[in-house]
Amino acid sequence: MVVQKQKLMASSQRLNLYGNEYARSKDDAFRRQKLNLMFRELSAQMVCLSEQNLELMRKFEKYK
Repeated sequence: MVVQKQKLMASSQRLNLYGNEYARSKDDAFRRQKLNLMFRELSAQMVCLSEQNLELMRKFEKYK
């Protein structure tokens, strides 16, 4: 669980960085690249959160 939290924190920092670079840029090609990276990072976060949710559900089922 701690590893997943660290992954999410690192992912959030990358997402923030990409968003700032996107906002500052005037070059459309660069902005598209950053937007693509942002979507990929969000997708990775969703996978991590889904895995975390499954892990919690399994733990919950053990205690029923």
